[in-house]
Amino acid sequence: MGYVHHIDPVMFSIAGFNVYWYGFAYTFGFAFMVLWLWWKRSVLGWSPAQVVNLSIVFVVLILAGGRIFDVIVYEWEWYRLHPDQIAKLWVGGMASHGLLAGSALAAVVASLWTRTPLLKLLDILTVAAAFIFGVGRIGNFIEGGVIGTVTTMPWGVKLPDVEGFRHPVSLYDGAKNLMLVPLLMAVLRRWPAGRGVATAVFLIGYGSLRFLVDQFRDYESALGGLGPGQWFNIGMAVFGVLILAVCLRRNAGTVETRPAASSPVPVLGALLILLLVLFPLSIPTSWTTEYIVLKRGAAAEQPAP
Repeated sequence: MGYVHHIDPVMFSIAGFNVYWYGFAYTFGFAFMVLWLWWKRSVLGWSPAQVVNLSIVFVVLILAGGRIFDVIVYEWEWYRLHPDQIAKLWVGGMASHGLLAGSALAAVVASLWTRTPLLKLLDILTVAAAFIFGVGRIGNFIEGGVIGTVTTMPWGVKLPDVEGFRHPVSLYDGAKNLMLVPLLMAVLRRWPAGRGVATAVFLIGYGSLRFLVDQFRDYESALGGLGPGQWFNIGMAVFGVLILAVCLRRNAGTVETRPAASSPVPVLGALLILLLVLFPLSIPTSWTTEYIVLKRGAAAEQPAP
């Protein structure tokens, strides 16, 4: 007998406002990212003010990327009929590959803004990215939004409104993401930030391992016969292999970073990043709430094969 999922997706309520476990995972992950950038500011050559200001850029673009990707790739069938819902992030709907795209764009902006070598910044960000995706998948398990395939394994999970016991695919993926964190830290000790090796290892590890994990995922939509995310998993892994081949052939010279002029932390910036980090607490699920209800309802009404 497997586990029957009965976790309330709401952590607690304050004055009628619900705080969700799924959103808390993002808040926890974003807080780690800000602290990680603060810790690595001397390596990056960033001032405290730059850490705060650029953290704002990262959080905004990561959330925007996750939302846009979800709308276009996963839920366009629903959003084209409900365009007024696109901006309503608080009703759910985020995609992990979009989070990666948003973070990559933010890294380019930050690199241009501070003249930090892009590869050095990407190498350092891999640890924060793996952590965010690790805790994010735990949030997925709690909210029950990522559905695995049917299984008879004793660790199968019976999700609300879903027939049969399913592979806890979100926990599989969360575990592999969190295991990447110490691996990437070890890689950065062997090949310091700027060599590109950590970036390559992250892309290979995330993409290839998620491709394997997603064999046990029951995607709510498909693209060319595969779950939409699988194409991006393949692309990430292949790109990572190419980057690794190039980076290992390069000379092992260090990448020097000019320290930034010291500047105080801007009060308004600190308040804004605090609000942005707390904002995801309002996000209830990885899929738009109404969309997932409709999809599961339609699936339940289909006759058994």
